[in-house]
Amino acid sequence: MASPTRNIRSYPLNASTSQETISHALRILRPHIPISLPLYRRLQAGRFFDASVLLTNLDLGSHSNGETSTSNNTIVKDHDRNSDEPYLLAFVDRSCRPETEVYLFASWEVDSSPPITEQQDTIDSLIHNLVKSIRNLSLPKSIHPPSATSETNSTTDHLGHSRADYGGHAANPDIMLWGAIHALTVPILTRLNYISPAFKTSLVPNHSFIWDVSTLPLLHEQDLPPGLSWGSLTPEHFALVRSRTQIPRQDRTLSVLPNLAIFEEATGEPVGWAFVGLDGSLTTLHTEAAWRGKGLAKMLTTKLFKEQMDKFWEEGVARLAHGYVIDGNKESEGMCTSLGGVSGWQVYWLRVDLGGVR
Repeated sequence: MASPTRNIRSYPLNASTSQETISHALRILRPHIPISLPLYRRLQAGRFFDASVLLTNLDLGSHSNGETSTSNNTIVKDHDRNSDEPYLLAFVDRSCRPETEVYLFASWEVDSSPPITEQQDTIDSLIHNLVKSIRNLSLPKSIHPPSATSETNSTTDHLGHSRADYGGHAANPDIMLWGAIHALTVPILTRLNYISPAFKTSLVPNHSFIWDVSTLPLLHEQDLPPGLSWGSLTPEHFALVRSRTQIPRQDRTLSVLPNLAIFEEATGEPVGWAFVGLDGSLTTLHTEAAWRGKGLAKMLTTKLFKEQMDKFWEEGVARLAHGYVIDGNKESEGMCTSLGGVSGWQVYWLRVDLGGVR
């Protein structure tokens, strides 16, 4: 890997040019799993459009990747490289709005403490150049129809946030949704005045839970309570999925995400479901109120990770799954912990304002 600079390079992600770029990026990110897992999985997932790009201050065209492979396929760092030089990689696709438009990994996030003072100017410059580069990208038409982005829902979550709070940024093209942003990067964006204060959901931390899928128990059909059976959701169920969450969900995305559901045999209706998100995370996990307290959420999570994530597994790389729980959702935190999930750090879904970038 070439030495990092403060300049941001852009690498298009499309079927004809992206494979070498993605492979190189994954090699850089791999030693930093699980911190790098959201971006790592997003690149693995594919589903790139014309506006999909990878922005970084690294030269991904270099054949030197800063790592060497051992005989058992374990990846180790090349300590001859100056590992103290800050760098970042960001997946960007503005055509995905109102969904997450940016996934980011930065080298300073692998430490448990904020970046040292001596690096602050370099890091600030790097983040500024990243945001400026995004500002200079063309704004494509969203792949999601207006009706899907403007759907209303008057209910609120346990924090009092409504669908309007989570999806209100869609009306302003200068406001972007950055997802799973590490808590160590949030103060940098705040210091540079890039986080829009108008959206209170940007201030809500989420716990990042990590699971070792190899340690999860096996599930069988007979493990379900009587009268229930396993299945998958189809587009006819997506309206129900959307009605059970304040976070706007788009049919076009739901239709390509692996999912798992539990159905009531007498009615044929789903009573619980979960999806694998574009970043490989546990997404939209839900159990209908009448069926809670029976362990269905744990069963859904376990079976989803065991059976719906094959495309993410690689030889020599630990089979790790992850999910996010909004701070204060004790029920979900308890479920994750009871399955052996470990919360290692916090992330945020930020509304980044491009309007003041110069």
